[in-house]
Amino acid sequence: MQGKYYIIYNPLIYNIVDLVGTRDFTPADLLGYISSRDASKLNSKNYLGYLRFDLRKERRDLMHEFGWESYTAYYIANQISRADPGARVLMADDSRKTIPDIISETNRKPAAVFITCMSSNFPTAVCAAIALNYAKIPVIIGGIHVSTSKDDIDTYVRKYILHPDIVSQVIGAGDSEVIKEVIEDLSEKNLKKNYEGKKYLENNVWGSKNVVLLPDMDTPSIKNIPVIGRWLNKCCKTNVIAPHLGCPYNCNFCSLGSLPKSARSFVIRGPEDFVNELKSHQENGVSLKNRHFLFLPDNLLFGGKKLEEIADRMINSSLKINYFAQVSVEIAYNEKLLNKLRLSGASGFMIGLESLDIRNLEFINKNVTKAIKRSGKTASEYYSALLKKIQIHGFWVFGSFIFGLPYDYFNSLHDHSGREVADFCIKNNICLQATSFVDLPGSKNFAESQANGNYLYGKKGTMDYLLSLPTTDFTESNRKVPMSLKESPLLVSYMLDYASLNVYANLPVFKNAFYNSINAWKSPTNKGYSSVRERLFDAFSAWWVQFAVSKIHSRHHKLLFGSRNGYRGLIERLYDWEKNPEVREIFWDYVEKYRCDLSAILSENYHYQG
Repeated sequence: MQGKYYIIYNPLIYNIVDLVGTRDFTPADLLGYISSRDASKLNSKNYLGYLRFDLRKERRDLMHEFGWESYTAYYIANQISRADPGARVLMADDSRKTIPDIISETNRKPAAVFITCMSSNFPTAVCAAIALNYAKIPVIIGGIHVSTSKDDIDTYVRKYILHPDIVSQVIGAGDSEVIKEVIEDLSEKNLKKNYEGKKYLENNVWGSKNVVLLPDMDTPSIKNIPVIGRWLNKCCKTNVIAPHLGCPYNCNFCSLGSLPKSARSFVIRGPEDFVNELKSHQENGVSLKNRHFLFLPDNLLFGGKKLEEIADRMINSSLKINYFAQVSVEIAYNEKLLNKLRLSGASGFMIGLESLDIRNLEFINKNVTKAIKRSGKTASEYYSALLKKIQIHGFWVFGSFIFGLPYDYFNSLHDHSGREVADFCIKNNICLQATSFVDLPGSKNFAESQANGNYLYGKKGTMDYLLSLPTTDFTESNRKVPMSLKESPLLVSYMLDYASLNVYANLPVFKNAFYNSINAWKSPTNKGYSSVRERLFDAFSAWWVQFAVSKIHSRHHKLLFGSRNGYRGLIERLYDWEKNPEVREIFWDYVEKYRCDLSAILSENYHYQG
């Protein structure tokens, strides 16, 4: 492979929370830990070995279990290609194609490595930046974490490298002006410390022939589906795409709240550009690899009239797709929009329900709270009525719930908020996305926790804070747990585990699959009205997602909660850290199934001795 090229790197998350509390630990030590190498021996000749991170220590991310690609990484790759059309842009992660793979195959260093990161994988970005700096390879880091925690690059990267002048950060959006400026400064070897972007989404930033994509992501959990699992894993893919981004709200729990309004303003693509990108996936025909899509916005309904125009274009196009997106439950009141979205190919919605206790909804300032109070119904009754209105239009629903809120309860292993949520989901034939109450860096809740000491692991700027960032994948709490839950993070994770495993047991999954496929058959998409084959695809999409989601969640829990490869999983770690003797006694039998031999941990020394 000849010529100039750039690398876009989207790091994995690693099991590093277990290292919280380790004395005299540095980012260099962390690099040694996740690469399973002696950090004191890192140099410009062996740096590639330190970029081959030890996948036995991976903290499995639910996005990767679903096989969802990073649209941000793809979008930035296309921005770079537009700014420097003569160069190739190669995409990398830590498994399918690594940075060392690319550099070894090209036999030359890239012009720069661009790293996009959330808070949960920011520690991995830190490690990669340190290793790359030894080879004098410029690094540009962006993403939500960098935008909301601007000082962390100085604290955890520049302080530990020899060439801080070739590490830069993009705060806010990676828009065309910013990327063009970065490329020009790289060519002049005059990289600025900071760049600031404003526009999240622009037209025509897709489809570059100079962007080399990663191989399709494997979804091993789907292989376990009886009879058709291996076929589904090979033939099915969910593609990620964004019609609009940004948010007009400023919620307490959202990390974007720390950005100025101009840097988080809502931006929608031109309907023609968006539909053309969708069509590009099917230019060589329609298959199960290019008909299923995840629409990325936090709330599709922010699109307003433009969303309706996009839907109209999709209905009148040649597209044959089934997509799902995030919406608010209030969409149930807009029957016209429900019908239009269904005709355009919408198959399912992810809806943030958060809690069945109105006091919890008030605590997080959930918009629907006032409507529930006016209705005179309980949150459960109100939600059930709206969910039914949505489902009869042919949609399946993925309900998101938060555990660890102040008015959650735990009376026993069989009487707690987790069971209440599980029973609700099963009764209403919906899938479950269970999350823990987490302080995201940059959010108002995070700022308050830092100010009043309500954080669990470390104050911002410390190594414990960096090591605790993987908790921002929402699977475990990183803030003090309320008295109603015995101040126990273990208890919160148990309720999350209980709810998910019960909702995704075989009987509820079969029941949901039948219920949702019947609704989908009765209310087909526009193409389904004129074609029995397409109508069958509509019903099939609603049917198979129940089995896929159940297998994915079950496997994810085993990988994350259970101990493996000689390393403590989430449950065993939280139990060992538990200080409440009552909780330890209650959970002894439960934790036993997650235990492992700790000798591998105790025998290893990853500390930097330089």
